[in-house]
Amino acid sequence: MNNQARATLLLGRYPQLERTLYTTRQGLPSDETNAVALADGTVWAGTSAGLARLSGDGWEAVDGGRDNGPPAGEAVSMLFADPEGSLWVSAGDALYRLRRGKWSQDGPDGRVVAMTQDDDGAYWAATPEALYRSGAKGWERIAAFGRAQVRDIAVFGQGNVYASTDSGLFALSGKRPHWFKMEARDGGIDTDDLRGLSADKWGHLWIASDKGICIHDNTDLFYKLDGSKGLAYEDVRVIVRGGDGARWFGTSRGAIRLLDGQMRYFASKRWLPHDEVRAIALEPDGTAWFATAGGVGRIAARWMTLEEKADHIDRMVERYETRYDYVTRRGLKEEGNIESGSVRISDNDGLWTSDYVAAQSYRYAVTGDEHAKAKAKRSMHAVMRLLAVTGRPGFFARSICHRTEAQFGKHRENPEWRLSPDGEWEWKGDTSSDELTGHFYAYSIYYDLVADEDDKRLIRESVRAIMDHVLEHDYCLTDVDGLPTTWAVWTPEKLNRDAKWLDQRGINSLQLLSFLKTASHVTGDEKYERTYRELVTRYHYGMNTLEQKRTYLGEASSIDDNLGFHAYVPLLLYETDPDLRALYMMSLEHHWQFERRERSPFWNSVYGGLTGKACDIENAVQTLAEMPLDMIHWKVVNSHRADIRFHPELQRHGYKLLSEPLPYEERPMHRWDKTPYICDAGDGHLLEDGTVYLHPYWLARYFKLIDESPKPVETAPEQSEPAPVHSQQEHETEAAR
Repeated sequence: MNNQARATLLLGRYPQLERTLYTTRQGLPSDETNAVALADGTVWAGTSAGLARLSGDGWEAVDGGRDNGPPAGEAVSMLFADPEGSLWVSAGDALYRLRRGKWSQDGPDGRVVAMTQDDDGAYWAATPEALYRSGAKGWERIAAFGRAQVRDIAVFGQGNVYASTDSGLFALSGKRPHWFKMEARDGGIDTDDLRGLSADKWGHLWIASDKGICIHDNTDLFYKLDGSKGLAYEDVRVIVRGGDGARWFGTSRGAIRLLDGQMRYFASKRWLPHDEVRAIALEPDGTAWFATAGGVGRIAARWMTLEEKADHIDRMVERYETRYDYVTRRGLKEEGNIESGSVRISDNDGLWTSDYVAAQSYRYAVTGDEHAKAKAKRSMHAVMRLLAVTGRPGFFARSICHRTEAQFGKHRENPEWRLSPDGEWEWKGDTSSDELTGHFYAYSIYYDLVADEDDKRLIRESVRAIMDHVLEHDYCLTDVDGLPTTWAVWTPEKLNRDAKWLDQRGINSLQLLSFLKTASHVTGDEKYERTYRELVTRYHYGMNTLEQKRTYLGEASSIDDNLGFHAYVPLLLYETDPDLRALYMMSLEHHWQFERRERSPFWNSVYGGLTGKACDIENAVQTLAEMPLDMIHWKVVNSHRADIRFHPELQRHGYKLLSEPLPYEERPMHRWDKTPYICDAGDGHLLEDGTVYLHPYWLARYFKLIDESPKPVETAPEQSEPAPVHSQQEHETEAAR
């Protein structure tokens, strides 16, 4: 590694957003929820089948019929919580008030559709026909709406009253109050279909419409927020203002938060019970409650360090994602129910478990935690087991299944699945370059950071057996039938002279050089170094790596990106010759510059750790902070959004991928072998392997790109976005190994 000075980022705490969904299964009278409010410390929901309040982890229906309140089962259309802690409920054609535990019927005649309170404490209410104000003599009719259908009202300052309608914006003015209508026009509001309203004390009126948000300053200025300015969906129904300056927008396709100038989109089952948001209520700490067409949702922030998050995910791996010491994804029988289902026998047990070995090895090197060492050891031995089950020297399995597992015996229709010599395991062949890349990466990291002498002996034997197999079979992995597997081909004649292998020339050359360098380092056998030099001098494998990242349509797949960044680590840690390092550094630079806009913590940390250069580590931290805590592949849909653009060249080749990746919390759950440019994916029936977070996090800690060992810097709890990383605090001048 480059010995130049490198800064370490000292991190604070970050809000980890968690969502809770409530439906009739948790006691709501109906999933069709029209309103939500927080009054006197209680959360209330108005549904099409009556009023309910939150009690513990569930809801209980409220029957106020015998106490002059809303009858049980009566559809609730609006809730309003006033500053005094009273709850106002519009149910049927009556308005009810709950004040200090007592119900009363208090309101104008007719169904109230919107309500607010002015600076003098007077209440204002709108029915579909007219506007009313409460006074000393009760509710007074102020003005009729005429043919317009009112949706919301806002009152602020000295007598400024606005109403949003299906026919434009209405402003109340004059000695004898009169509605002045502002219709759609150039330079102003560009639609008459207006919905929610929100005003601040400075006279800024925020107006929701079918074409986005319009901000009006109570004079003649209008400013539009739409897809071109980052608004994910323009059919906005609701606007709610938070005490921290946040604005939440409820749309027919999810919720949007504007905070500190940044938009965030919350939609699909990852965040909400239903995408149609009808009302929003906010707690002082920023926790948001949503009334939707399919139940009530809650989004709250739990403040954590990234290491606390790593511990949380590590516990999930232990409990839900480990089988016979292999770490892979968990299939869920029930949507979103982590307790259901089982750990999958993946198509690539070795690669993902190898990442877990590396994560725990880095963790042990950083913290000295004996639990991390034990986890790394047991999974390293599981990886080596893949070599033992095949009965073919130097050839290892992609995946295995033990005879005690329910899937045992059900793979036989696939000819790549075979029985181990001892009959204990079924194993899958056609092993690819992915597996070998993962194995040698794990062997390298574990050997250097964790292994005792017995482990080092076993690793030397495994590495020697695999590498000798590859060299003895013309630089290929060959299956039990003696034929090269589909992708594990590193033969010079193929890579350099066969057009069919042109796309694999760079990445496979990089892989083989990395394998040989690892074998030389681990075994000390000179023959691997000789072969390595021959590949560089005679077959130009070093130069093949220069642009191993194929950038034409390079966003369509990340499989080779994942393999490339794995292969760089041992190669650049073990190669000391400055001329060869110059080639490999050019390769790494070319690759990372193409990938850096993806904000991958793995790509960025490998680049920073191996080069000592600035590596956008803040962006890597941002991605780590954004990863959802539950790790579930919820259904996520983004292709309808107004703020995205599709990659035109990729579209011409049949790919519907984005021009720029979305923030991780808004995109479908994925690991680093999948493209981050995808729009829509997921169905709630898959739990992601936790190494997608653990591996890059502990890699960044090991290379001292980030540091959380000092006491974390507390961040103001009212913030809802990840806290900015602090200034670069210290400089590291020694190699990490």
